[in-house]
Amino acid sequence: MSSVPVPENESARLQLLYELDLLDTQADPLFDRITGLVKELLDADVAVISLIDKERQWFKAKVGFDVAETPREESFCTHVVASGDTMHIDNALEDVRFSSNPHVVSEGGIRSYAGAPITLFDDHHLGTLCVISQHPNKFSNTQLRYLETLAHWLSETIADRYAIDNYQAERDVLAHGPVCAVVWRVEPHVHLSYVAENAARVLGYSSDYLLREDTHFESIVHPEERDELLQRMQNVLDGKQEVLEMDYRVIQPGQSDADAQWIQHYARADRDSAGNIVRVRGYLLNDSKGKRMEMALREANQNFELALAAGEFFTWSWDMLADELHVSHPWSLIAGYSADEEQQLNWREVIPAEDLSYVQQRMREHATGHTKRFDVRFRVKHKHGHYVWLHSVGRIIARDEMGQATKIAGVHHDISRQVADEKLLAQQTELLELVSHVQHSFMLSKSFTEVCDHALPKLMAMTASHVGFVGELPAQSQHRNLLRVHGIRLGTAQHESESVKRLGQQRLEVEAKGQLLQSVLTAGEPKFHHQRLKPEDLSLAPLTLPPLNNALIMPLYFRREVVGLMILANADGGFSQRYLGLLRPMLDTFGTLMHMRRMDEERQQAVETLRKLATTDELTGLANRRVFWEAAQQRFDEFMRYQVPMTIAIIDLDHFKQVNDTFGHGAGDDVLREFCRRTQAQLRDMDLFGRLGGEEFAILFAHTAVDDAIQALERVRKAIAAEPVSVEGEEIAVTISAGMAQLRQSDNKLDQWMARADEALYQAKEQGRNQCVAVSENESGYTKLN
Repeated sequence: MSSVPVPENESARLQLLYELDLLDTQADPLFDRITGLVKELLDADVAVISLIDKERQWFKAKVGFDVAETPREESFCTHVVASGDTMHIDNALEDVRFSSNPHVVSEGGIRSYAGAPITLFDDHHLGTLCVISQHPNKFSNTQLRYLETLAHWLSETIADRYAIDNYQAERDVLAHGPVCAVVWRVEPHVHLSYVAENAARVLGYSSDYLLREDTHFESIVHPEERDELLQRMQNVLDGKQEVLEMDYRVIQPGQSDADAQWIQHYARADRDSAGNIVRVRGYLLNDSKGKRMEMALREANQNFELALAAGEFFTWSWDMLADELHVSHPWSLIAGYSADEEQQLNWREVIPAEDLSYVQQRMREHATGHTKRFDVRFRVKHKHGHYVWLHSVGRIIARDEMGQATKIAGVHHDISRQVADEKLLAQQTELLELVSHVQHSFMLSKSFTEVCDHALPKLMAMTASHVGFVGELPAQSQHRNLLRVHGIRLGTAQHESESVKRLGQQRLEVEAKGQLLQSVLTAGEPKFHHQRLKPEDLSLAPLTLPPLNNALIMPLYFRREVVGLMILANADGGFSQRYLGLLRPMLDTFGTLMHMRRMDEERQQAVETLRKLATTDELTGLANRRVFWEAAQQRFDEFMRYQVPMTIAIIDLDHFKQVNDTFGHGAGDDVLREFCRRTQAQLRDMDLFGRLGGEEFAILFAHTAVDDAIQALERVRKAIAAEPVSVEGEEIAVTISAGMAQLRQSDNKLDQWMARADEALYQAKEQGRNQCVAVSENESGYTKLN
């Protein structure tokens, strides 16, 4: 017996295995059913789900033997865990790795084995789904594919449960933290349906009190903020605004305003598939300390601004009668003009028209006494074309005999960096809200294309872009030259047609060409391009892109694997490096959702494949014997309850053995498939056509008396006998014999009904074949129709 192999990531693998808490746990019905299914599919003596621990292999599920665990050094499965690949052994006595294994050389020992890895997070192989037999066995590719599909299903199930456990743990942490989660139901009326257990600590009121039918949440809110909260909540319920964000005070009976608790309230509505609001989720944070600090800081800032206005730092004064502006600094410090240019400079000309109008409005408001001071932020156009932001504060310092303002003085300073930071912070906040919305929407709709339709225009607005694209690489993409379109905006009226917007919904695949695109998809690094792009730089055939003056191309990742990309182009002013940091949360979210959508599709395909294998005949695609018998039993029960006519027919291909013996089994399979095709062409959608085995078939005519059913069956017989079946140049004549019987009240069980139809089939064969025979209504004989 060879030495036991160990995976390179053994330490990380064991850590994950222990974290999942699967070892030495109770039996799981789902795992037991999967184990039983794989034993049946691979026709094995034993089937197990094994987990490879440091010194042992432990069996989470097993069918066919009772051992709980075995030493790791004697395990076949540890080889699968080490390699990460499916392993099958036809005869262990002939395999040098296992020929001396004690489980092989013992009486009734292992002869054949097949095991597929149970893998989480790409390369953590925890154990196997495997089968064992006491006799040599050569497993088919189909059987091994079944084994791998079920092992992959197990892996996804374990990963999903792991994620759910983590979510519950996070919710428990939230319940003991400073944020109180609440839920309002909207039917039959708006009411609290859930309040986290930490409500007493956050709000000062217990969850039991808040959930009482006679308690209205607004009753604990300070009267000065109560109506505003109700109005904002109503706006959310009416769909006028997406979220509710508000600070308000929570009061206790007999408590003063100074002692009231400040609550930061955030809420968002949940909608059903039809877009109707079903609940509103809220998160309440006790922010009393922060709010009091904020109010104190605001007062301090006001005092500071007044003190600054009395100083000489970038001061200005405006003689309103002479229309002369005097500043304490040269304009070159702000707008880049030289001393000579300043002599001819009109300050109104360097302020954009919309900003100048706002400045003049604020000046009038202060001059007429509507505001205590002139306080405004505005832009000044720099000599080099960009804008500088100024914050200006001033007061009227002189009036004439009529009380009209004649002079105003104040200070201003450059706040361009502050405005940029505020804009970035606002964009970051907007982006995080968008990420949350995208994640929530995807969990509800499971449509990544819908997510892109919502998110892409907002991302383009943040970056002042006019072209946007989100594409996904197909699974296991090797050449990385195809992208599935999920979101696209081409900007101009010419390109922004409804047909272009629907490309994502149609799952169009485009060919990604160009050096820029290929470098991003292969190297996985974002690319900036600040000049006009050529087709050899970027193209998405068959799409016709508008001229691209600049572009930012960003890869979308999941666990270090490039799964797609996002393109933003034609940005006003080009792209800066800060956009990568700003967009990173959305890029990560897109990559994760792409992976989740892909995994969900693969899981659905696996389930559909298993369902089809379990219900259809592999050769003909008809309902298999089990499905046909179950349907017949349902119709039997329906007849016994409602007396609705039911007729069943059993069909046999005449002398079919001679077809196999003369032309071969391949030709026989072709004959069976052609027989099924012709037969189905003559039947109704409601008629069930199934294969009972070999060349024996049956038709279940629901809600049909025998007189009508035999006419349909005769059409089938004529269609089969009308012309021979052509197989590789050979013309094979085919006929059928059929017997049928209508269900009667005297049939005590399904077998009696089937036996009468089978007896009619026997009569058809005895009378010369190529004919249909039905049991007569009075059971006095048979009706032949040919």
